[in-house]
Amino acid sequence: MYYNSINNKLNIKSFINIFLNNIPKDKTLFFPFKIPKINKKNFYFLKKQTYIDFAFYISKYFIDYINDENLYKILYNSYLKFNNEVIKLEFLNNNYILNLNSGKTLTFKDIALVPLGFLLNFISKLVNKKIIIFCATSGDTGSAAINSFKNFKNIKLFTFFPFNMISDIQRKQITTIKRNNIHNISLIGNFDSAQFLIKKIFENLKLFKKNFLVSVNSINWFRIILQTIYYCFSSLKLYNNNLINYYVPTGNFGNALSVFIAKKMGFPIGKIIICNNDNYYIDNFLKYEKIHNNNLKKTISPSIDISIPSNFLRIINIYNYKIKNLNKVNKIFYSDKIYNKYIILSLEFFYLKYKKIYDPHTITSLSSLFKENLKFCNVVVSTAYPIKFYFSIKKIIPNLKFNFKTKKIFFLNENYKVFALNFNLIINYIKKKI
Repeated sequence: MYYNSINNKLNIKSFINIFLNNIPKDKTLFFPFKIPKINKKNFYFLKKQTYIDFAFYISKYFIDYINDENLYKILYNSYLKFNNEVIKLEFLNNNYILNLNSGKTLTFKDIALVPLGFLLNFISKLVNKKIIIFCATSGDTGSAAINSFKNFKNIKLFTFFPFNMISDIQRKQITTIKRNNIHNISLIGNFDSAQFLIKKIFENLKLFKKNFLVSVNSINWFRIILQTIYYCFSSLKLYNNNLINYYVPTGNFGNALSVFIAKKMGFPIGKIIICNNDNYYIDNFLKYEKIHNNNLKKTISPSIDISIPSNFLRIINIYNYKIKNLNKVNKIFYSDKIYNKYIILSLEFFYLKYKKIYDPHTITSLSSLFKENLKFCNVVVSTAYPIKFYFSIKKIIPNLKFNFKTKKIFFLNENYKVFALNFNLIINYIKKKI
């Protein structure tokens, strides 16, 4: 498998090159030179595979640096750590919920980041170099990254999260893990600020000549591969000569991009409905051909509080975007926006009607589904366990019970530094910790 810069088709790289370089020299993103196609005749064989065997089969199309034995070992050791099934499909009102929250930090990020930890540890031993990881998080990526990398001595992790813009439990999951290789920075800004800072670090690689630098945000292609796999797998589980529609909370567009890749590979996927909140950059673009980078609003669904999702740029550049080409994008992606006040009302509605509690991001997609239930098979992507947003949900559903295991986290001391958006100041801090 070869990859190229989305702005320069001649800048062709192998998997390991893009994995360790993160972003091309033209400061854009990498994308497969050609997305592999799965023959429909293989569907019956693939439907019978366990999740680990399925993940191994699909990932081999994208990863050519690691031999089969080591790749399988990485996936096997990773998914043994999950509770029961890696993913779970739940039936609700003639539709399905795709639960991706069975990992240790109760979020879909675990599914890609746990294997990424094993992969980076494998590579660090192979090249005999320390790996420095940078992670911008709107809540869940940080805790999943810390859980994945905390026990690997050759890896140092720096997480950047927006000050006072993630839930208390999300912050506690990040800041209460005490390890010498974990460093947490809270930025006076939003998620876009944290992501911009990491991109600026990678544009100044000369500052860290002795180490490999890796981003674990969804610009990391290994993460996209592992996320693509659960859409390939779930679409086949539900396949009965029908197409599967997916309702996806936007976030940084990594999940939506992953559904797109699974569809392009030939898996039975129909429409991809992108669900926005009050920060509806994508909705404006897909519906009205407008590109607005408005000020972010703080909502009950913080992981969607992003103005310009970086992975959306990968989609735009596939079609060499011009306004006249928008219909090509719209043949695959559809968009909806659910305002914050309706997300709050929907949380209460689903609890009263179905006795179900979902996290605010899942509710965003559920609300969109119930507005206009498409034909065929519909799947709502559930990205996190609701307890991660306990205090927000408690205000809406006062009799919500507290999980005792989660409660213990509030008695632990936190460890993080607060910084203004001063690049030189932050770089000096990082250098002291390496």
